Amino acid sequence: MLKKYLHRFGQNFLHPRVYIFIFLGSAIIFLTFFTTNNALEIAISGIASVFIGIGVNNFSSLETHQKDEQIIKAKVGHSLKVMEMAHAKIENMETDLTAENYQQAKANLTELKQLISLVTQLLIQEELLN
Repeated sequence: MLKKYLHRFGQNFLHPRVYIFIFLGSAIIFLTFFTTNNALEIAISGIASVFIGIGVNNFSSLETHQKDEQIIKAKVGHSLKVMEMAHAKIENMETDLTAENYQQAKANLTELKQLISLVTQLLIQEELLN
């Protein structure tokens, strides 16, 4: 788990939108060693902190984007499983209708309605939470 987190951290930190700004901010900080004027040092540090802040902001936005992608993948996976279950119910209904077993087909249809209703409620609740 830690290794996976460190790998993701490294990927995000080495992204050009992140490391360039952090490197620029760090390089600008070193300019303070070449001045004796306190006001100039404060101004240089302020400029450097802006660059470092942009890099950190880009880093956090990349992490948020990755988490959002994981959530979307999970939702798509759940939706696919529900679709597979619905497909199986429809095939069972087709078999029952060909065998003229109307009661069983009606039961499968009721289960299919319940399944679709459940998925709809879950999606509505997820939308309200977001």
